[in-house]
Amino acid sequence: MKIRRINKKEEEEIYKEIYRYCKDYAKEFNYKNLYALKGQWVTVCYSTTKPLVDDVYLIGNVFGDFKRKFRLSLEGFSLIADKIVDNYCIVNEKGETLFLYGRDIFKKSILEIKGSGRLAVFNKNREFLGIGIKEGDIIKNVKDKGWYLREGG
Repeated sequence: MKIRRINKKEEEEIYKEIYRYCKDYAKEFNYKNLYALKGQWVTVCYSTTKPLVDDVYLIGNVFGDFKRKFRLSLEGFSLIADKIVDNYCIVNEKGETLFLYGRDIFKKSILEIKGSGRLAVFNKNREFLGIGIKEGDIIKNVKDKGWYLREGG
């Protein structure tokens, strides 16, 4: 795959996604550290170093993907997690355990919720656990940190 810097249009889409979770940080985020890899879709990687070769499979952390529109990955969320102030939920210990095993979160496990739609999920110590989607009183598990162990990713 060929690696390149993200273009202006991609940067604007990434800005919108980060802004959805942390408005102030979206303005100060270093977009120059983002690189695009074109395959079946465009994968955006975060790296603090410039790649030495043009033909690579991966560089740094996968920050997100452009499929229909840009979506942050687990690692992308991890990089901005301490700055997230919107579209998140905090769960109790039981909710944390179930979520990390790939289960959904029910209302009784939610300690705090701010926002709707796609949410960053945190435990009560504000450690990032994964990504969920709010559907009524339930947070559906999209992907959690336990996925790496379950799927060998």
